[in-house]
Amino acid sequence: MQLRENETLIKIIRRHALSLNTPFSLVGGILIGYLLVIYYFKFNFFGYVWQVLGILILVLIVFVLYKIYIWKKNALFITDQRLIHHEQNGFFSRTVTEILYGDIHEITYKQKGFSASMSNFGTLIIRTPSESEILMEKISDPEKVVELINKTRNSLSHHHEQDTKF
Repeated sequence: MQLRENETLIKIIRRHALSLNTPFSLVGGILIGYLLVIYYFKFNFFGYVWQVLGILILVLIVFVLYKIYIWKKNALFITDQRLIHHEQNGFFSRTVTEILYGDIHEITYKQKGFSASMSNFGTLIIRTPSESEILMEKISDPEKVVELINKTRNSLSHHHEQDTKF
């Protein structure tokens, strides 16, 4: 992400770390399944038990690193001039949306379910006058993110009002 001249990065918002639970749980389940096949069903992969385990671990490590990469790249950058939503869909697929504070019509958030309430994560929804939406799911402390964006918007509009008086 490239900042403009005289632009200051205020905060980077990412999905809650708990959003990585699914890939880690899947990896754990696959490894338990592998051990179950070897020890309970006595299947030895035609004598290649250790080779299959090595390949499986290598594939799972690549999978976890890929998921961490995607998690790290998906972010909302809050600057003093605009919001930049960087959505990484794969290694070679991304969508970057820029919203100026004057183009924001409404900011809301939703928290659904027990784990979202207990872990304090939710979905941030930013709407523009053209009814387009930016959704950022499973972000930490969505109420504070909304407050930060609104505070930045208000300080920018207050700054703009003072500049036009002179």
